[in-house]
Amino acid sequence: MADPSVDIVPDKKVEELVPPKPRKFRKLLIVLFLLIFLIGAAIGAVIFLAPGVIPDSLDFWGVKGAGKKEKETEKKSQGYIYSMEPFVVNLADQDRRKYLKIRMSIESQEMMVNEEYEKRLPQLRDMILTVLASKSYKDISDSEGKKRLREEMTSKLNQLLRRFQVKTIYFTEFMIQ
Repeated sequence: MADPSVDIVPDKKVEELVPPKPRKFRKLLIVLFLLIFLIGAAIGAVIFLAPGVIPDSLDFWGVKGAGKKEKETEKKSQGYIYSMEPFVVNLADQDRRKYLKIRMSIESQEMMVNEEYEKRLPQLRDMILTVLASKSYKDISDSEGKKRLREEMTSKLNQLLRRFQVKTIYFTEFMIQ
């Protein structure tokens, strides 16, 4: 008969003592690979979709420097802005009296204050009043009309000025009553 001291199942105990390490190691390797892949994808997305977020010290491709050059030229192209006192004029409507109250600022081509603006301010105001008084409500009520008014005043003021050139006109208050 069989000896009771000898166990027939010793193989199972040996297998239980040696843990299956290759499976856990494989899972850990897959998780690390996925983590590295996701970090790389995130960095690539930032580099290509939002290069302005990258600090200068980490910018190896020079993408951010191009944006700085554009900002510098934009700052250089902005001229000095002169604020004018408000104008109140009668519009050229025949059927009903309408008033226009407008406040504007003039941007010049130059970066600094120009003396010609101060010397010619009465002439500039007269030219603006003349142009405004010649307009009817229909001429300036919509955005396209305001754009045409801005362009007309810019060209007339530039004809009047010699050393000082108007770049654009900003309407800071525009009320028709």
